[in-house]
Amino acid sequence: MTAPKTRRPTLMVVHAHPDDEASQTGGTLARYAAAGVRTVVVTCTDGAQGDGADSSKPGDRDHEPAQVAARRSRELAESGAALGISDLVRLDHPDSGVPDSADDIDPHAFSRMEGEPVVRRLEALMREYRPDVIVTYPPNGFSNHPDHVRTHELTVAAFERIKRSGGLHPHNDHSDQNEEGGPHPRSLPKLYYIAVSLSSLKAVRALAEAALGPDAWITPLYVAVDTVTAAVDVSEFWPHKLRALAAHASQADAAALLRLFSVPGDEGRVEEYLRAHPPWTGGTRESDLFEGARETP
Repeated sequence: MTAPKTRRPTLMVVHAHPDDEASQTGGTLARYAAAGVRTVVVTCTDGAQGDGADSSKPGDRDHEPAQVAARRSRELAESGAALGISDLVRLDHPDSGVPDSADDIDPHAFSRMEGEPVVRRLEALMREYRPDVIVTYPPNGFSNHPDHVRTHELTVAAFERIKRSGGLHPHNDHSDQNEEGGPHPRSLPKLYYIAVSLSSLKAVRALAEAALGPDAWITPLYVAVDTVTAAVDVSEFWPHKLRALAAHASQADAAALLRLFSVPGDEGRVEEYLRAHPPWTGGTRESDLFEGARETP
């Protein structure tokens, strides 16, 4: 009799732009990849409204969006290698840029496009990879960027369709059924939003101000939240996160974060999350996103 094939635990992280995987979830991805988890990163836009050659900005005469997108795709691949990412999925929708700025020019950009095709694609990817854990942005996109907000909206819409259908149990796979033959509740992935606590951010800011001076760019306090429900220790994998950020060398934002995250100190060597499903009801913070996730078949 053939032994049943085991399935690797799977983490799916849905981001808006190339470099978000490094700056916001790089340590988490590296930690779980090293532990044998299949790590899937979905990047929704092509990043074409990022920095171009010679630091040119969108709207500048020498800014070439197609060239920017091609370079950022190569940087994403390099970052993925640094983090040990198993699968990179590029949806390559047009980058929206920043509202009311020179790069806010494409009426077909990701934040404006019809959402249904993207929701269907994300739902299909969830069914293909069967993640045990999904991570994406909170409702405000973590930074209020329209592409981040849209990524949240469409990822949650796809998740809700999975939920209404009974989960990710595959056809003819009885491992995800309960004793009555219905969908097993654990066939639905856990869903987390990226977050940072006010206490953690204040500690990082204090270290950065001491090391880099008052004029250095520091993550603004408005991105912090009062409560996080999971704090993943990524101290062992901080060098992987820094290498992934360094891969995005064309982007000034990534360079600023690389400088900030390179400040010596023990503070900030965690990546924090808010659990959206199952809903958080209080208690001790999780230290492992897979805590309570389904066992693999």
